[in-house]
Amino acid sequence: MDVVTPSQMKRIDQRAIEEFRIPGIVLMENAALQTAQVILKHDFLASVSKKPRKALILAGCGNNGGDGFAIARHLFLYGYQVSVLIVSEGGRRPDGDAETNLDALYALQNGQNSTQQNSGEKDSQQKNLDAFLQIHWLEDKKDLKQIKAMLQDTSLVVDALFGTGLDRPVAGLNAAVINAVNEMVNRKNHHIVLAVDIPSGINGETGQMMGTAIQADHTVAYGYLKPGHLLYPGREYSGQVHVVPISLPADSAKSVKAHLFTLDDVEAAQMLRPRPRDSHKGTFGKVAVIAGSTGLTGAAHLSSLAALRTGAGLVTLGIPAALNPVMEQKLTEVMTYPLEDRGLGHLVTESLRDITELLKDKDVLAFGPGCGKNQGVFEILRNILGHFHIPIVIDADGLNHISRDMSLLRTHHAPVILTPHPGEMSRLTGLGVEEILSRPVETAARAATKYSCIVLLKGAASIVAEPEGKVYINASGNAGMAKGGSGDVLTGMIASFIAQGYPPFKATVLGCYIHGRAGEEAAGRLGETGMIAGDLIDAIPGTFLSLTNALRGMPDIT
Repeated sequence: MDVVTPSQMKRIDQRAIEEFRIPGIVLMENAALQTAQVILKHDFLASVSKKPRKALILAGCGNNGGDGFAIARHLFLYGYQVSVLIVSEGGRRPDGDAETNLDALYALQNGQNSTQQNSGEKDSQQKNLDAFLQIHWLEDKKDLKQIKAMLQDTSLVVDALFGTGLDRPVAGLNAAVINAVNEMVNRKNHHIVLAVDIPSGINGETGQMMGTAIQADHTVAYGYLKPGHLLYPGREYSGQVHVVPISLPADSAKSVKAHLFTLDDVEAAQMLRPRPRDSHKGTFGKVAVIAGSTGLTGAAHLSSLAALRTGAGLVTLGIPAALNPVMEQKLTEVMTYPLEDRGLGHLVTESLRDITELLKDKDVLAFGPGCGKNQGVFEILRNILGHFHIPIVIDADGLNHISRDMSLLRTHHAPVILTPHPGEMSRLTGLGVEEILSRPVETAARAATKYSCIVLLKGAASIVAEPEGKVYINASGNAGMAKGGSGDVLTGMIASFIAQGYPPFKATVLGCYIHGRAGEEAAGRLGETGMIAGDLIDAIPGTFLSLTNALRGMPDIT
């Protein structure tokens, strides 16, 4: 699915209004109605409380606040007891479509009060109980006690303070309100927080927290996902994200040349190729893995076995000859190919003769896991890039060696996939780790363009970038995968998809997504704390079944 930046979303809205004559207030109304429907569908309040359905809407004075006013109106008409708190810093007042929706809200409130006054039968206490719609203004920090009292008397908090266009740190009264909500609202108090479009305080483009931010349980994203929903810490602050349509033209993302995307199970399943009934092992390609050294045979084991589990027809592990007996014991289905090592247990320049024979009929090479730091590895990689023109996935020690001379990438006349974690990316680019973490999409995209290769920047939200500018943000995976060996598994999976004939960028994207889904399946059985990299390999077959079932509309087997 497409992912658009806040600036692209602004252009999409403008295009809908100016070219397609869809009034802005109609888009706002559709967004509000879809949000109300999400609330009703998931019945958030029934899940946390048996009390009357009460909602507190926190509204700013911009368009996000206008969405909040319209949401308040719909919830009120659905029978909710609704309190609206308008945060007005510096005396600001809503205008445009937001003002129109606020006026409608006041009209409903006045009609409600008129009905109560004309009844003539209820005392003042009963009238207060029937006051389903209340509108309050918050203009000074000294009135914060007002919000704390309102939070104690509600079950659902709707955050409509800021939208995806926030470009400066939250401060002053708004920061005080956000901090008060985060302090008061937690599951123990039986509150649910739902953010409108994105949690207030999260940068919609980078996912970074702008000083402070609302911690939401759910977020309703309008039209498209934004990078801030997928990148950390925004991904964690967003909770469960619901993407809803608001009647935008179908070609909106294309019209702004959207270059970001992500996958869900159905989309990933649609990318998978069928396996013909009359196929044989050669149909699904031949993978060569060059990996391992003394003390690091596990990396070789994990990457080669992962390649086989992901569907490659034949996988051959090139291993230093001194370690070959160990790998023949560890691996049954994967073939091993001893490489001359002078008895040292690591690659040496003399290994090239054996590597030449190993690569003669292979469709792809995975290079680097556990190879070690000795000079021979660099010389071998330099020769492979200059003379063997097959796709190559470079990971781990391979990355550390190529960082010594990035110009070598230009000598390879076939696709190259680099799979660095932030530390390795720092060595490849010269950028600091903190800078990389704060701008992962930009960092990966620039590196892919500069070195004319595919870059997979690994992390909590992994990024895959191609030289032509298209970027994938991964939405699968969990913290249980933060274990040694997980990256080795990913390397083997990507190589496997390339051997099976998938274009390298698609192979990398699929490998990244299914790797994360395998982690989710493993965590579902074992928990995040105790799972290890080998559990990812065991979970790969079940993950493929889950994707097939998703495409057929069947329940997930997990």
